[in-house]
Amino acid sequence: MLQILEHQRVDIALQIVAVQVEAYQEEARLIGFSDIPQLTESKEDIMKSKEVFIGEMIEGKLAGVLSFEKENERLTICRLVVRPRYFRKGIGSCLLTHVLQRYSECECIVSTAEKNTPAIKLYKAHQFSIIKHTAAADNLVLVTMKRD
Repeated sequence: MLQILEHQRVDIALQIVAVQVEAYQEEARLIGFSDIPQLTESKEDIMKSKEVFIGEMIEGKLAGVLSFEKENERLTICRLVVRPRYFRKGIGSCLLTHVLQRYSECECIVSTAEKNTPAIKLYKAHQFSIIKHTAAADNLVLVTMKRD
């Protein structure tokens, strides 16, 4: 069940942290880069965030999270994470579809690692295209993708 997450609550923030640690550990292995900033985020960081968080619950547990910021007519997806045991079950696509439909009037931007082919494939399936490559660190190139 898709829902807005009250990330200011300690219990919700802890669940978000748990999901993203699992997901970003998997991404770190995939892309060969372990210094992903979200891996060190605390529940306090999540609770203070100005992002809007939505989540997909399965059997009472948080399976996936998408967060975004909206400024004027631009929507920036900040994170899209799914617990590895739920990979390739459509959860990321469901979260992304919900946000894109809800904010269809907005230009939408997202960044991910160039080596994160599953994420790039997902975004391309939702009509995103790569607009920029940025060397972010040794052995890490980020791609910025845009959907109008």
